[in-house]
Amino acid sequence: MEKLKKDLQSFGKTLLFPISILSFMAIFLGLSAALQNPVIIGFLPFLKGEGIQGFLGFIRRLAGIPFAQLPLLFAMAIPLGIVKRDKEVAVYSSVVGYIAMLVGMSYILGVQGFTPTTTSIKYLMEHDNYSAVDATLYSSQFTNVLGVFVYNMNVIGGMIAGLFAIAIHNRFRQVELHPSLTFYSGKRFVPIACALIMPFVGMALVYIWPYINSLIMTLGTGIAKLNIAGAFLYGFLEKAINPTGLHHILNQAFRFTALGGVESVAGHTQVGALNIYFSQLENHLPFSAKATQYLAQGRILHMVFGMPAVVFALYKCALPEQREKLLKYFIPGLTAVVLTGITEPIEFTYIFISPILWIANAILAGLSTLVPAILGVKIGNIQGGIIDWFVFGTLQGLDTKWYVFLIIGPIFFLIYYFTYVFIIKKFNVLTIGRNKDDFKDSEDESESSSDSKNNAPVDSLAETMIEGLGGLENIVEVDNCISRLRIELKDSSKVNQDLIKKSKPNGVIIPDAHNIHIVYGGRVIKMRNLLDDYIFAKK
Repeated sequence: MEKLKKDLQSFGKTLLFPISILSFMAIFLGLSAALQNPVIIGFLPFLKGEGIQGFLGFIRRLAGIPFAQLPLLFAMAIPLGIVKRDKEVAVYSSVVGYIAMLVGMSYILGVQGFTPTTTSIKYLMEHDNYSAVDATLYSSQFTNVLGVFVYNMNVIGGMIAGLFAIAIHNRFRQVELHPSLTFYSGKRFVPIACALIMPFVGMALVYIWPYINSLIMTLGTGIAKLNIAGAFLYGFLEKAINPTGLHHILNQAFRFTALGGVESVAGHTQVGALNIYFSQLENHLPFSAKATQYLAQGRILHMVFGMPAVVFALYKCALPEQREKLLKYFIPGLTAVVLTGITEPIEFTYIFISPILWIANAILAGLSTLVPAILGVKIGNIQGGIIDWFVFGTLQGLDTKWYVFLIIGPIFFLIYYFTYVFIIKKFNVLTIGRNKDDFKDSEDESESSSDSKNNAPVDSLAETMIEGLGGLENIVEVDNCISRLRIELKDSSKVNQDLIKKSKPNGVIIPDAHNIHIVYGGRVIKMRNLLDDYIFAKK
């Protein structure tokens, strides 16, 4: 069970690779779409210029590149995040395997008589007596990917190819062929094996995928029947399982599969909340409230209003002499939360010390997702900070109802604040700042550095952390997600948290006997590079 959990966490983490470029490029897509909106142009007449509109059109097309190739991005991301050695070989092989899988699938579909012509809406209505609705739904099961006619598996197809590429890579990376074929041995054989094996995977999927698709559609229909209650369930679960790292899998399921909805946009059937939203954004069409309820709008209340309220509650509940230090401690993390929607630097300081706060945090996140859905807000994208609120809400016009947050935001601030103050005081939860020794390590470090004539070299901090992790020989692997270092150890009982805390993390979590998570928020990449460079130099 422990191995399965670790594998799922690794899988969920790899999904962040394509999501990061989507999130970044989406901002440009949102800005360019807004500046081409007739309403915005009416307020800013200089945008009517042919040159400006041509440039904005180019930006929109450029920003749309990752959205058109999502399955391929996922196929590459999964081996990139999971494979330990020769990552570049695994990534290259996943691309070869994905294309081969598409070709195999297309071949069997052709044998069965499924072609772009025979699955078109017009053909189905004229020759098979389908109604317009049934023909549209049936036709949506097929698509063209990289010029190949296949079942519309969206990102799931890319994930399947990526997982098979990992298995093939691990099996054949060190294979030794007959001496006459030595040139093709080892790493060179991995993409060859993918090219030979994956067409048969594609052929098998022709018979398997209809059942998988039917299951996903059934689940999606069930969630749709929950109406806005489904929004609460999604927001609650996303926060409840956040510490496990499995929330990334939940997010992608709603963003890219029928769990997030199926809608016809500009004559094309879009599957998944994020696909629906960006297709509507690109085509200047009204946004679907059913899709956006699983996107950024469900996070804005939690990020922009809830988290500042939580920090204020922690401040008021802290010892008077600790309050100033607490604010300095939280300001960087609070800035990241409000701007970009990364909550771990704040949440991870309290949810692990109190199950009640953990549950309360999830319930409030569920309400933050539910209320905008009830009020018909239509704000998309991924992160849920001020940037998304402005770019995908305000700039897209009043139809998004972005102004609703100006009214309910302060109300949620008070709900979060009084909920946290009540729980902390009622159950005497020792949140940060309620103990006289909470910032002692930081003070000692500050004093020692001021007494020293020269700043301690960077290697000194890395050496201290390595020692805190039980030494180089105790470290199996160093990795990271958006806000946490995820370090696999031989024995987590050798960890010295006092030494690790000298690097000023937001929190230290030891989930099991072989892993430790160190929360740094926005500093995580800097700390990852620090450890990687030190370990590389010592080995």
